[in-house]
Amino acid sequence: MKNRKLLLKTLVATAVLFSSQAFAKTIIKLGHYNSDTHSSNIALQEYFKKTVEEKTNGRYEIRIYPNNQLGGEDQVVNGLRNGTIEMGITGLLLQNVDPIFGVWEWPYLFKDNQEARKVFQSPIAKEVGNKMENYGIKLLAYGMNGFRVISSNKKIEKFSDFKGVRLRVPLNTLFVDWAKAMHLNAQSMPLSEVFTALEQKVIDGQENPYALIKESGLYEVQKYIIQSNHIFSPGLLQMSLKTWNKLSKEDQAIFEEAAKLYQEKQWELAIKAEQDVKKFLAEHGKEIIIPSAEFQQDMLNASQELYQNFYKKYPWGEDIIKKINMSK
Repeated sequence: MKNRKLLLKTLVATAVLFSSQAFAKTIIKLGHYNSDTHSSNIALQEYFKKTVEEKTNGRYEIRIYPNNQLGGEDQVVNGLRNGTIEMGITGLLLQNVDPIFGVWEWPYLFKDNQEARKVFQSPIAKEVGNKMENYGIKLLAYGMNGFRVISSNKKIEKFSDFKGVRLRVPLNTLFVDWAKAMHLNAQSMPLSEVFTALEQKVIDGQENPYALIKESGLYEVQKYIIQSNHIFSPGLLQMSLKTWNKLSKEDQAIFEEAAKLYQEKQWELAIKAEQDVKKFLAEHGKEIIIPSAEFQQDMLNASQELYQNFYKKYPWGEDIIKKINMSK
């Protein structure tokens, strides 16, 4: 009798153990810097999270933390590299470790969103992205943050109008060098100081993606938007390589499928959001200036010196730019 009870207890315990293992849920934390309403957060919730959780029958739960809730961009990158954060979206901060990852923000690399989208779906984008594995990160998708454009209180309709314009740029040598090549008067300062500097006429203008110009209220102290599209910024959906290597091949395929869907839908949402911001700015009395073909060519010509400097500095530069241009 005692043996039967012991056997029954053992069987029940084993059943409970297998049951808990069968329904064990793996939590994946995903941190990023965008707001709740940003296209990347919407695409994560509606497409990436939903696909992973449905296809794995709930074995994975994707918990999304927008607005820097898991830390700033640098903390997310470090967390991905050492495995303390499973997933994240960041910009090209890894270029501080290896400059090759900054190639996407070289000036005038793309002429429009469609061209950029095509390149980010190409083999060269995958080739560069795969190199992130050398630094502990698995790249899953390239999202769209968008082109940077110029806002100014001086009307800029041709290249010569750049001369003397005091333009705020980030604390980044690439942006300073770009501004100098355009004959702009580069003024480096933190973003937090820009509104006041514009209001007090310490600077004439600044440059950022459309969405930020609206969200930060900079349009309130600016008259013109010049659609220079001088630098394109992607947003990278990444997973810690430590987390990736723990997944089965089948689960890896599911995450890749979800990431592909995320990339497709996020670009659609981001392009629409950009159009909505343009409409908003026009309704608020801002004049959007589309550079003429001549103006565009003048900007491209002036950037050639920058590229010659890049090629001297980075031995891999010319080959990668050729591959990017062939993918357009």
